[in-house]
Amino acid sequence: MDELELLARALPDAPPPSPEVVARAHARLADHARLAADGESPRPATGRSRPRVWVWALSSAVATAAMVIAATLVANLVSAPAPMLVQPRNNELLNLADRVARLPEGRGAYWREVIITGERISAGGYDLLTRQRLERTAPLNSAERSMLQTSAPSALPASATDERAWRAAGAPTRIKPRCPKDNLVDGCRPIRIADQPQGCEWRDGDDARVGDHSVADLTLADLASIPADRNGLLAKLHDYHRIWQSRGFEQPFEEFLPLAGNLLSMPIRPQLRAAILRLLAELPDTKVYGTAADPQGRQALSVTFTRDSEQPRSPGSKSLPAYTRTLLDMETGATLARASYVPGGSGGDILTYYTAQAPETGWIASRPIPPKSCKVR
Repeated sequence: MDELELLARALPDAPPPSPEVVARAHARLADHARLAADGESPRPATGRSRPRVWVWALSSAVATAAMVIAATLVANLVSAPAPMLVQPRNNELLNLADRVARLPEGRGAYWREVIITGERISAGGYDLLTRQRLERTAPLNSAERSMLQTSAPSALPASATDERAWRAAGAPTRIKPRCPKDNLVDGCRPIRIADQPQGCEWRDGDDARVGDHSVADLTLADLASIPADRNGLLAKLHDYHRIWQSRGFEQPFEEFLPLAGNLLSMPIRPQLRAAILRLLAELPDTKVYGTAADPQGRQALSVTFTRDSEQPRSPGSKSLPAYTRTLLDMETGATLARASYVPGGSGGDILTYYTAQAPETGWIASRPIPPKSCKVR
């Protein structure tokens, strides 16, 4: 079901638009076409804070979908052709989907994902990039055990200039970030300037969830059962959305739908990844920004599936314009990283937070061997 069908079902008794509404929609469409021809974006930025896990406001989805409905109505009244729902700037995403759909399905006995998370912090007159590593190995056979390894946060100087400043300060091995007095979160605790050893858990195989759980709690079997055709994929996403609603979330389906992009980082077959890319290319807030380096230095296709926002850099601090980008592998369509930035003036944009998949992520054939210190759960 697409957005037009969703709105039609939600508003079955809506009266037809008045001549004044049609005239305004017609004028807006002409302005939209002029902006597109000039390479500008017709959408205003929002000034609303959002949580880190990509939750979006109802008003933007409804307003955008309403504009599409108005555009369709005007197109039926005038001779000019209706604008495409998929804008030309998303062609790179559609072309990527076509390439991905032709890839062979690679599969092993175990899925190994290594995720690095971090953020930029200031301390002692220099900046540091924090780093925390999570490694999960999940078996296809749920009778086998899975392994989860995690490290405590550590940090390294963010640049060569920061490293010189850190060494000039005596190269301290522990740093306490500068934080507001009322900030008592973990991010304000001292951090070691070194990689930390990993803790380990050896778990039952049926507890082997993969991914970030933002769409649903998914196993490898769950991912393999998601249909790769558009209608089947939408039906499955509706199922996941109903689970969300049963847990008390009130986010409508139109705002839940961009979360399908989080499946791109998971071990799904190429045809399903292609179907997700095509679905995301249709969303009104999807935009492609070309190639960019991810936090690990890999070249990727930079995209967003939602509007930019304003986010506080720390609790109690002033909100700053922020933007989040999903960085896709240009061969496989898999998510390499997600990164959030704020404008940094003459020094460039400042990375505030990122989640990246390490290069060793992928299918493996051999059973992982847990370290002796690994705890059985």
